[in-house]
Amino acid sequence: MKVNPLSENFFSKKIDNSFNIFFFYGNNFGLIDICYSELKKNLKIELENPFLTNYFDENKLFNDTEAFFDELYSIPLFGDKKTTIIDTRQGDRKKDVAKMFNNLDFSKIKDTNLIILSYMFKQNDQLTKKILNTQNAISFSCYEENEFNINKKFQNILHSLNLKLNDHQIHELTTKLSKDSKIIRNTFEKIRLNNNGKIDFNVLLNLIDDNNDKTVYEMINKLMTGNYYESINLLKKFEQLNTTAISIIYLIKLKLKLLEKCLKMKRNGLTKKDILNDRSLNIFYSEHSTFLKMLDLWNLNKINLCLYYLFKTELNCKSKKNFEYMFLSQLFMYIYYKIKN
Repeated sequence: MKVNPLSENFFSKKIDNSFNIFFFYGNNFGLIDICYSELKKNLKIELENPFLTNYFDENKLFNDTEAFFDELYSIPLFGDKKTTIIDTRQGDRKKDVAKMFNNLDFSKIKDTNLIILSYMFKQNDQLTKKILNTQNAISFSCYEENEFNINKKFQNILHSLNLKLNDHQIHELTTKLSKDSKIIRNTFEKIRLNNNGKIDFNVLLNLIDDNNDKTVYEMINKLMTGNYYESINLLKKFEQLNTTAISIIYLIKLKLKLLEKCLKMKRNGLTKKDILNDRSLNIFYSEHSTFLKMLDLWNLNKINLCLYYLFKTELNCKSKKNFEYMFLSQLFMYIYYKIKN
C-alpha cells in the first residue's frame, strides 16, 4: 500500500493490524520525520520499553546483524506486537541496506512491526518497488511540497492572522518558502509566535528566510570552499528555524564522501574535467565550478580528519541536543581550519 502524506490525512485513523511493515522514501526529509513521529503515536510505540521496542541505527544494524534478525523473528513475551525500528537517516550505506532487505521475505514477519526509515531511497529503487508490492506493507511516498499546497497552507496562515495581502505580495512570500514540510511547519510556527497584532507584509518578509532548500546547499558549498563567515551566518538562520543539526550533518557527510570519491579519482590520474563529467558521481553542471575549487583545496587526509570530527560531532549532537548548534559551529570552524592549513 502506497500513501502520499501530503494528499491524505492518513494518521487520523487507527492503522489496520494487517499492516506491520512501514517504509519511508523520498526527498522531503522533513516530511519523513513528521510521518515517523505520527506513526509512533498511531501505533503507540514505547521507545523506552526494551521488551517491546528495539532501535537499530545503521552502525548497530551492521555491527550486530544477528541481534537484528533474532529480534525480527522472536515471539513477543506479553502478547502485543513488538516493534523494530531501522533508522538509517544519517547513514550512507545504501547498497548494503538495500541488499539486506531485498533478500528479506517480508511476508514471513508476523509478530513484529518493522519500521524502515531512510533519506536514501527513491521511487525507482529496487527495494522501494519490492516493498510497494508487499501486501502487509505501507510505503510513505515523501516528496517535496508543490506550489499549490504551499500557497494553500500560507493562505490559511493569513486567514488566522486576519491579514489580507495582494497577489504580488503572496507570490513574493511563498517563493521564499522551503519545499521541505518540516521547515515550512517551523516557519509558520515562528510567524504565529511573532504575531503581536501588528503583523504586516514587511514583518512577514523579515520572518520568512530565503528558500532553505537552496541555502542549505549554498551554506555547505561555502563552508567547503573556505568561506567560513558566510557559511556560519547561514547556519544561524537554520538555528532560528529549529532545523535539526543532525540533518545538516548528514548533508555535510554526503558532500565529504562525494569529494572523497573525486579525490581518489584524481589520485588515480583522472583529469578534473573527467572527474566532473563522470556519470557515476552525478555532479550537476551548476556545481562544477564549486568542485573545481574544492579539488584544489582538499586532500584525502583532510577528508578523513573531517569525517572523524564530524562523527564525534554527530554523537555529541545526539547526546546533548540542547547544545547541538554549538557543536555544529565547532565543526564549521574545524573544517575551515583544515582547509586553510
